[in-house]
Amino acid sequence: MAEPISEIQELIEFADLSFDADNLREGSWLMWEATRVALVAIANNHGWPCDSLDELKEVTYRMDGIDAEEYATGFPWHFGRFSVAMTFCTHAETEVWECPEFQWGEAAFQMGRESVKKFLALLTQYIESGRKFQ
Repeated sequence: MAEPISEIQELIEFADLSFDADNLREGSWLMWEATRVALVAIANNHGWPCDSLDELKEVTYRMDGIDAEEYATGFPWHFGRFSVAMTFCTHAETEVWECPEFQWGEAAFQMGRESVKKFLALLTQYIESGRKFQ
């Protein structure tokens, strides 16, 4: 399992370098890619499908112990963090960083960035430990 962990760590490092160089689009894409790699590793460990965005959402629902229909009745923790990571993906794909109505303030941007990094640290722990979900 060292391979996905190394890849995740590299992606985070490159994302930080990109953000530090004010390349928000590239940094956003790298943060999203690190999240995708982590969720794919967890999905593969369980034999779950993970080839699409919907399947990655389903992975987080399974990690939260719910199915997609139960999502409306509560706030799944893993899916909530995944949603923040998806925001970075959206920004990378659509260049909405340049659209004033979608721009985050500096504080919100940093909070989102740290939230995804904490989520990735937790996912990395799951990968290292081989944690099983229902």
